[in-house]
Amino acid sequence: MDTPAMDRELWIGCDPGLTGGLVALNERGKLLGSMLMPLVGAGVKSRRRVDAGAIHDWYEDMKGDCWNLSEQITWAIERVSSMPTDGALQAFRFGAATHTVIAAAEWSGDRLVQVSPKDWQKAFLRGYPKNGRDQIKASAALAAGDRWPELKKDLKVKARWGLADAAFVADSARIIEQTRRVG
Repeated sequence: MDTPAMDRELWIGCDPGLTGGLVALNERGKLLGSMLMPLVGAGVKSRRRVDAGAIHDWYEDMKGDCWNLSEQITWAIERVSSMPTDGALQAFRFGAATHTVIAAAEWSGDRLVQVSPKDWQKAFLRGYPKNGRDQIKASAALAAGDRWPELKKDLKVKARWGLADAAFVADSARIIEQTRRVG
């Protein structure tokens, strides 16, 4: 009987916007799970907000699935800010969504790191077109589908492209940390 390999680390990547997502990777970069950003008030666009309770429940499921986890859990959240063209209400909602995710990560008691979009895009989108925000998002979805074939079906839908960003945020933090330990 095969003994499962011990997952020493769990990396939770997050694209924190309302259309973002959460992805869990092990220390080898294997996809363990994913979830679109959970929302409450989804019926009325102006009242949507991130559901911190659903993030916590998903986190507990991921942690429980890694029953043999022996070392650490790290939340890697994309370092984002509102756009200069956003109105005040849109910027406020974006900030609230982002900080709800940060609060959930901090509440877990696990390690929290932030990853710049430019850093993960530079590392993972080499050879993909990157002219403008929409093209970067499309390229990230293609690259993530190549890297994690189990995400490919989800990433065919534009509304799910936040999963690609979340996966690359986690993978970028994972690789940076592992390189730092070796070096």
